[in-house]
Amino acid sequence: MLTLPFPAASQEKCTTIIVGYSYYPPFSYRDGHNDAKGASIEVAKRAFKQMNIDVTMEQMPWARLLSEAQSGSVDFIPAGYRTPERLTWATYSDIPIGYERIVIIHDSRIKPGELTLNDLRSQKGLLRRGDSHGPDIDNAIAKRILKVDVIPEIEVGLRMLSVQRADYLLTSDSVARYMLRQYDDPDLSFSQLNVTGEALYAMFSQQSNCVELVEQFNLTIRNLYRQDLMSTTLIQYLKSVGSPLVTELAPKTNFPVH
Repeated sequence: MLTLPFPAASQEKCTTIIVGYSYYPPFSYRDGHNDAKGASIEVAKRAFKQMNIDVTMEQMPWARLLSEAQSGSVDFIPAGYRTPERLTWATYSDIPIGYERIVIIHDSRIKPGELTLNDLRSQKGLLRRGDSHGPDIDNAIAKRILKVDVIPEIEVGLRMLSVQRADYLLTSDSVARYMLRQYDDPDLSFSQLNVTGEALYAMFSQQSNCVELVEQFNLTIRNLYRQDLMSTTLIQYLKSVGSPLVTELAPKTNFPVH
């Protein structure tokens, strides 16, 4: 009698999860003691602690993190925007862990204020490799309405802005506030874009055996909401950089919720 092999995901139970994150403060970063910190990191830690799952934290550049999660080398990403491409390899939490306004960081050559995508047509923009900031911006880039160069990390973009090698950097509200506090260039500021804000979701790799935890994770997140632990954590980190707590900016899309 022959025994047919089964995929590793069906043979092994997930007892330790590899949580991958990038430098994206105040949602994920390392502190002075080299410990993983941030709003989305704390939410993940609290959830997996309640689920009795051991956690291994690994920091890497965002584009590499997406690739590692797609292959299953990383089991879980604590926060990311939901896109059609990522839905082909990631299973998302069914409720968001937070929302973000989309902004641009720029110097005094761009007048501060709420801007439209049309205001940026003649400008040279920057975007961190692997980032998505919603269908409005993604479509504008794809149709070349926006002229955007890809950079490896946000710090690189700030240095390029300081020497006027670009006009603006696309990012989110709280990240812009945090980075501008850390980066010593008084000429840089940020302005909100008149586009729909985006929801941040936890992401499980479909190639990982830990994807079996998604339903338990969803129940645990709801429990954390009922205990006010999750919202308190998010407020704590967002207030630390002066960013408003956004609760109603998630757009209704045609993407299926996994």
